[in-house]
Amino acid sequence: MSKATETNNARPKLPVGKILTRTIKMLWEFYPVLLPVALLATVVQAIMQSLPSVFLERILSIISNYIDSGDWSSAEGLVFQNVALLATFYVLGLLANIVSTQGMAIVTQGALQKWRSKMFSHMQDLPIRYFDTHLNGDIMSYYTNDIDAMRQMIGMSLPQLLFTSVVIISVIFIMFYYSALMALVILFGASLMALATKNLGGKSAKNFVKTQKTTADVEGHIQEIMNGEKVVKVFSHEPETIESFDKINDELMVVSRNANLYANTLMPILNNMGNIMYVIVAIVSGVFIALNIQNISISGLPFTIAVAVPFLNMTRQFSTQINQISGQINSVVMGVAGANRVF
Repeated sequence: MSKATETNNARPKLPVGKILTRTIKMLWEFYPVLLPVALLATVVQAIMQSLPSVFLERILSIISNYIDSGDWSSAEGLVFQNVALLATFYVLGLLANIVSTQGMAIVTQGALQKWRSKMFSHMQDLPIRYFDTHLNGDIMSYYTNDIDAMRQMIGMSLPQLLFTSVVIISVIFIMFYYSALMALVILFGASLMALATKNLGGKSAKNFVKTQKTTADVEGHIQEIMNGEKVVKVFSHEPETIESFDKINDELMVVSRNANLYANTLMPILNNMGNIMYVIVAIVSGVFIALNIQNISISGLPFTIAVAVPFLNMTRQFSTQINQISGQINSVVMGVAGANRVF
């Protein structure tokens, strides 16, 4: 049996939930104070990001109340108060963003350094048989490809998913606060976008996992051939070596092509679905206002232009966040695959 075959057969696969739980648990052990602070800052930033729609409704309501009387001097004070409050929230969001990004940068790089040290220390205790049955390039890929995939997942994907989740939850609450009917229209369109993400993103994710494994095989093969180049030439084994390399290199090309094919197709589809949903919300809002349909909401406000316009903004915000989730799925999948190999 070849080294590569033994390596692939000997490597167990852990459940995705267990891998993520173990990753977060170890991050928490490494940084018990900094990690919660960085994550809390991410949540605060997400909440600040969700508030503009509320202020848009309030300012439009102020303008509509004073448009008939023409008493703009009274309206200016209220508008200024809301704008100043919104600017304060933006500053808080900016500060939270600085704390979050700087904190996660320290957590990510520090955790990867600790993981590399732990992995290197653990390898010192492995029997010689392990190194005899594993390709050198495959072993090195733990420290390069797999650790880099974990860096992408920890430093960008997981914080972005947390940020996106909080924004979506906040926007959903705001939508139901103003109009349950319009909220249901947006959620129906969002469910179609989520379905497209699940189907295309799932196919892309499977191929990204295969890409991670096949890349390690290619690196292992190259390392082995380069180290044994003299032996290959002495025994005139060049044609067989080229043939074996072409086989695994072609396999890497196929899985990488399929992974990027689905990933590159998903984003334009979601963008167009978001544009269609925007138009539908605009039409439905106009119909509700024209027919004077009774609004069902937590706020008890009637359905007016002041309520309809923020919904257009929230529609764009909602579709953008779904696009963000779809863009991070592959990074999480590759990070999980890398963490599985490391663990």
